[in-house]
Amino acid sequence: MSKRGRTPSLIGGGAGSSRFVIAGAKRSCKRCNREILKGTRCVEVAIPGSLGRRTYCSSCFSGMIQQSRQDLNRLEQQIGI
Repeated sequence: MSKRGRTPSLIGGGAGSSRFVIAGAKRSCKRCNREILKGTRCVEVAIPGSLGRRTYCSSCFSGMIQQSRQDLNRLEQQIGI
């Protein structure tokens, strides 16, 4: 059986991917509730199953990347990659 199209990614899924943006207005991080001031770099992450996005500060997003990396490493160990 042949593979169809682009290989899917666990990052981003069907809802779209994360994107770095410059806050156009004051926001708050959905993880730590700290203020993200206008003009500050932040990350918008798509909410699966909706058109919405959650906003995270760079510090929290860095922690999310580290946790994702650990989870992927654990999955790779389980399947023997």
